[in-house]
Amino acid sequence: MTRAKGTLPDADTISPDEKKELVYDVFQNISDTYDKANDVISFGMHRLWKGAMIKDIVSHQPHDILDVASGTGDIALWIAEKNPQAHIVGSDLSENMLAVAEKRRQELGLKNVSFSCQNAMQLSFEDNSFDCVVVSFGLRNMPNYRQVVSEMIRVLRPGGHFYCIDSSWPTNPIIKPFFGLYFSHIMPFLGNLVAKAPEEYRWLNESTKAFLTKDALAAMMKECGLKDVAYKSHMFGGAATHHGVKA
Repeated sequence: MTRAKGTLPDADTISPDEKKELVYDVFQNISDTYDKANDVISFGMHRLWKGAMIKDIVSHQPHDILDVASGTGDIALWIAEKNPQAHIVGSDLSENMLAVAEKRRQELGLKNVSFSCQNAMQLSFEDNSFDCVVVSFGLRNMPNYRQVVSEMIRVLRPGGHFYCIDSSWPTNPIIKPFFGLYFSHIMPFLGNLVAKAPEEYRWLNESTKAFLTKDALAAMMKECGLKDVAYKSHMFGGAATHHGVKA
């Protein structure tokens, strides 16, 4: 999709097809600087949240794991290192992001992880194929949240674990204005400083504002077939890790 500078659409009004094309375009453009920018804009905190999630994942000793919206593969590769007996598949729509992930896999010499170019709304895997499915900072970018959650649960085995970590808009009336300032102004500035991509990082603000609340996501997970659903907030509610088990 060709998009003129400064013409980023509003996430509340964008159509599903437009959102799919826009997200593809965004991540194709920032693949080389994505990891560095994540460290800068989250002050490195995303690594702590992901590390805690991965520790919990590994504690269940899953054998087959799917990392949806794998991007540059940080979650998939991290799990592969921590759980060498498991087989991990990282899926993503962006070929450029997956190219970075594959390069990292080769540099690390990991044999128990592979990457697949997939549309998260129509996964090619058979029903009940994985013991664990995870999506990290990717669900809010999807054209249809419920369809992606349903697809992830479809390929999850009964008793398997579902994890989602993503940005969210704080509800605290004192904290909320500061997050608004950071996401709408400071984060695009840092995105431009690190990745020369202010519009792409402004989209991350738009997608977060339009995303489900933490309680709404938990409710959707239950409606789609998960039990024992719970979540943990991070950074005053600016992100959260959701977890559930397939009934």
